[in-house]
Amino acid sequence: MSKSIHLPGLNGLRALAALSVLWGHTFQGIFGDWQLNGGGWNLPVVYDGVTLFFVISGFLITYLLLNEQERSRKISVGKFYMRRILRIWPIYFLYLVLALTITDSWREEGLWYYLVFVANIPFIMSVGILPIAHYWSISVEEQYYLFWPWLVKLTKGNWRRLMYITLGVCGLWLICKYGLYLTQGTTLVYRFFAATRFDCMMLGAVGAILFYRRQPLFMKILGNRWVGLLCLLAVGVSVLWAEFVPAPLRPQVIAVLSLGAIMGQVAGNPVINLENRVMDSIGKVSYGIYVIHPLMIFLLAHAWRSWNPDLPANWSTLLIYMGMTIAVYVVAWISYNYLERPFLKLKNTFAVVQSSSSMKE
Repeated sequence: MSKSIHLPGLNGLRALAALSVLWGHTFQGIFGDWQLNGGGWNLPVVYDGVTLFFVISGFLITYLLLNEQERSRKISVGKFYMRRILRIWPIYFLYLVLALTITDSWREEGLWYYLVFVANIPFIMSVGILPIAHYWSISVEEQYYLFWPWLVKLTKGNWRRLMYITLGVCGLWLICKYGLYLTQGTTLVYRFFAATRFDCMMLGAVGAILFYRRQPLFMKILGNRWVGLLCLLAVGVSVLWAEFVPAPLRPQVIAVLSLGAIMGQVAGNPVINLENRVMDSIGKVSYGIYVIHPLMIFLLAHAWRSWNPDLPANWSTLLIYMGMTIAVYVVAWISYNYLERPFLKLKNTFAVVQSSSSMKE
């Protein structure tokens, strides 16, 4: 059997993305109200962890498909879909049932959007079912998977053709987005192009193509450990500077820096090595963290209001962040080991190219 593929540092970046989403939502007031005097302060982390997730996903999926194409001379789209179903669907639907039951949200309108993976539509319209409103990003990924493996398959291993088509589609997507913004403003159609971030995933895909081919100029620039460090630091504290970038440009700026951060890890010899036990353990359960965190915020905020401790606001905020992080990690760890792992083992039976997401696997 061929050697399992492992891209070092990706779990560390997943951990960074997952924690930034968790911490960013904690005091947003959407999923839970802590009723703190003066509110809680935001941690200076990734401005848009979801964009980092998108770029990682586009990069990894494409890299594995290219390996499959080279090793087996073909791509099994059916097996690709089985792998995605077994990875995404079990916890997706279990959480959906639990969240809607606990929050008594079954009678909310528009549930079907979430059942058929078009949750980005209510998100675009600024409506939706709160405990599962974050499912919009999972829907975007599922929609991307409808066409991406077919495109890689149809290019038949011609990496230049794949890259040029990807750049062309990405360019057209951005032209539509910015053209609509400049001519019509923030209409629903513009918001569709802005929220459905195929461009971010395709940027990750282009990076994977060039990395897979070890394209000299690409490797010289983004494979440089110091460029990787600058990109990682810029992404890591982007909440401090992102507000100074025009809103329509922010996801693309974060996406480019995210690709640089990815390359800084996978190209080897990073200045800040995210391939360590702590980041790896968090990154391994990052999908669970993302899925369950709104319900956890809802439940823990309710518990906090019932407890109502007499603490200074800063101490309360710090305690909430620590408690949220530990609680969500523990629940995600339990989910990964006792719910998701059997499906992951089954998923591996459909793998043409074996991959390991963790440094321990």
